[in-house]
Amino acid sequence: MATERKRYEIVGVVQGVGFRPFVYRLANELNLSGKVYNDGFGAIVEAQGESAALVSFEKRLVAEKPALSIISRVSSAAIAPQNDSAFEIAPSQSGGTIAARIPPDVAICENCEKELFDPADRRYLHPFISCSHCGARYTIAQNLPYDRANTSMSAFAMCDKCRREYENPADRRFHAQPIACNDCGSTLTLLNAAGKAVAEKNEAIEQAAKAIENGAIVAIKALGGYQLCLDAKNDAALKTLRDRKNRPIKPFAALFPSIEAIEKQAIVTSADRDLLLSNRRPIVLLDKSASYDLSDLVAPQINRLGAMLPSAPIQYLLLKRLSRALIATSANVSDAPIIVDETALFSTLGGVFDFALAHNRAIINACDDSVAQTIANQTIMIRRARGFAPEAQTLPHKLGRGVLALGAQQKSTIAIGFDKSAIVSPYIGDLFSIDAIGYFERTVAALKRLYRFEPQSVVCDLHPRYFSSEFAKAQNLPITRVQHHHAHALAVMAEYGLPNALAIAWDGSGYGADGAIWGGEFLIANYDGFERVAHIKPFGLIGGEAAIKDPKRIAASLLFEAQIDGAILSKNYATMLSKGINSPLSSSIGRLFDGVAYLGGIQTQYGFDGQSGLMIEALFDDKEKRGYPFEAIGGVIDCAPMTREIVKGAKPSEIASRFLNTLCEIAAFVAEPYDLPIVLCGGVFQNKTLANMLLNKLRKNAKSVYLPERFPPNDGAIALGQLAYKKE
Repeated sequence: MATERKRYEIVGVVQGVGFRPFVYRLANELNLSGKVYNDGFGAIVEAQGESAALVSFEKRLVAEKPALSIISRVSSAAIAPQNDSAFEIAPSQSGGTIAARIPPDVAICENCEKELFDPADRRYLHPFISCSHCGARYTIAQNLPYDRANTSMSAFAMCDKCRREYENPADRRFHAQPIACNDCGSTLTLLNAAGKAVAEKNEAIEQAAKAIENGAIVAIKALGGYQLCLDAKNDAALKTLRDRKNRPIKPFAALFPSIEAIEKQAIVTSADRDLLLSNRRPIVLLDKSASYDLSDLVAPQINRLGAMLPSAPIQYLLLKRLSRALIATSANVSDAPIIVDETALFSTLGGVFDFALAHNRAIINACDDSVAQTIANQTIMIRRARGFAPEAQTLPHKLGRGVLALGAQQKSTIAIGFDKSAIVSPYIGDLFSIDAIGYFERTVAALKRLYRFEPQSVVCDLHPRYFSSEFAKAQNLPITRVQHHHAHALAVMAEYGLPNALAIAWDGSGYGADGAIWGGEFLIANYDGFERVAHIKPFGLIGGEAAIKDPKRIAASLLFEAQIDGAILSKNYATMLSKGINSPLSSSIGRLFDGVAYLGGIQTQYGFDGQSGLMIEALFDDKEKRGYPFEAIGGVIDCAPMTREIVKGAKPSEIASRFLNTLCEIAAFVAEPYDLPIVLCGGVFQNKTLANMLLNKLRKNAKSVYLPERFPPNDGAIALGQLAYKKE
């Protein structure tokens, strides 16, 4: 039979995931000659053999690809046969355009976990165990193609045994770039509060465990940065951490040794279980169970618990030794980026932790823990980072040039766009501090470096005083500005490939097209623009931004709009509202939550962003079917009738339940006349109870409803929505 040769260009997540070894083995099984290598596009394959074998190769290339790989596109072309007699993995080629996708970090695989605890294995208790199918990827990558020389592992020479595994096509660690063992690679060191080394290697794990048993706070260098860890049942240790971090009430996440340990503390659905056990290993928000017995200081005043299973070998080793739940919270100051090196750890958080479990493998790209939950059996991202980012999203239209999208101000992410692809960064944080701004700038630089990307234009939010907007101006490139809630809508539409939609965009705040503060919006949206068809009637934010952290001011404004006298509506507040003195108008549902929580005696002092929603959710009683009255005039939804009912007095659980019912009734009322798909977007839809209720209500009304899954409903998806806007 005739011999043919074809060249395949494979674009997607095909570097650092065992793809070249897979191609090598498949080609040899089919008696093909040729080669496979990495380049800036992804993987290039030249395969030569009988036509039937090539047909089988093409089918199996996609059908049997490694679990961590994602193939976005395969193109092929016939080329002239050559005289090669074998198939080889050729050296990577660099230079030119980068279209390859760097894989996110994932938890160690089942095989590595078995080896980690097998005394007969040469990687027994090795704190950096990984293979072609698991471990660090994005966090250690300096450049693409994803080869060892382009990662922080380039600082460590392989021992002879690791070298043989690395070069053996039959081995699971064939071309596994982070390969190491107890005889080579990184070293663990336990440092005391003064920065002095007190233990190394396995003894460092042992001493860290003993310190936690004795009530200490230990900073541990995990995959994407440092975590502060301590016993989740130790009230005194938790109080110390809250005092030292000045974090009086915001909940902490807990790291558990097993799924069974989580199931004792929380209600775990089958969807929750799958997410917890997935190799992405996010923090999953769960309802506390009746047998919950962690410290009350873990997640006070709410019925939710953030739980996760280990992802890094260091965590596995520590949990094996301790057999208990640990607090595992990002090592940072409030809302600042996660810390990745010892210099920053001691200069920024010195005095907060008692010991640091460090190692000398550099984290090139910081990456915080992802946070997610499940609603109606689908995953809802809250914070998209380790395990999920950076991953590509196909855009609804081709970009005419390279575009840098700079997101918003809070829950910041950035994105780069070229052709029909968007690469969205991991979660950065709120851009209110010098540290956060520095991390933002480093993330922009990292994506530009990794993808050899130079933007020809930038896109940002309408808000003129966001740091991201100021950064856009400083680039001296053409700027496109996209309205905040339109970007929210476009992110969900791009994820699901919807050409248009009715967007219910509810959040804390966003700069409106009229210069006011929006946040309770109904938009008919497409990729070219939007029409604001309805919104919550605006109310004043007394003192501007001061009202965000003082729910009493929001409550006073609601009383003013409802023409109700009350002790909290002082003469000074009434004057400011009536004359518009430092009281910008807002249609925000997020602020409405704050005001209702205060009027209902549910939350009287601000503790953290989204607290009122969690506290209202904790009080919800599904037996309460009533809502509150509201008025709708010309697309303006007036909630004053609801306020008048709330102040008559009732149990907090009744107020919370009727308020959530009312929001569902408002959404259904506005959506009723529109024969369009509905997208739910904005940070308010992180509220699991509200989102689930609204999904059920709208779907019962024969509506097609979409809640984002791959990207957060909050501002973490704004950069994606900005890229999806059709600018030309």
